[in-house]
Amino acid sequence: MTKISLLKKRRYSIGDVFCVPLAEKGYCLGLITHIHPRLRVPLGCFFKKLYKKVPAIDRKIIRKENVILVKKFGIQGFDDGSWPIIGKLDPFEIKEWPIPIFLRRLNLSPPQFVYYNQDLEEVKSEEVSEGTNLSLYHEDGLGGSGFVENRLIRLFEDNS
Repeated sequence: MTKISLLKKRRYSIGDVFCVPLAEKGYCLGLITHIHPRLRVPLGCFFKKLYKKVPAIDRKIIRKENVILVKKFGIQGFDDGSWPIIGKLDPFEIKEWPIPIFLRRLNLSPPQFVYYNQDLEEVKSEEVSEGTNLSLYHEDGLGGSGFVENRLIRLFEDNS
């Protein structure tokens, strides 16, 4: 008889605040701002403060001006418990967290701006004008939990 280990599926919703472990660096906070209704893919904002231990909700940090990364991400961290949901941002006003214009870079194509509606469905893309400061835009695409953790570690190293 084989033993099957099933991960407990964790429920998550718009407005949830969660914690992301960043190896020996500590932890940072994330906020689910949108969820694709059919695919259940969340869009998260990740904030630019490191904590030595799992923090409580820090309303001084959970502000648009403190966002270091905006990314659609996989839910493995929720399912395996490594990304604990620590509470709900209350009140959460979705209109205060608009979906940004994302930057898509494909190998042989010029960079494009990508626009999404409130359901995280792509509605438009257009080629980026020459001379645009690309560093002002978040990269398009879906990242797994490990990818997001590694990206955040690099961002914190670059900003230290």
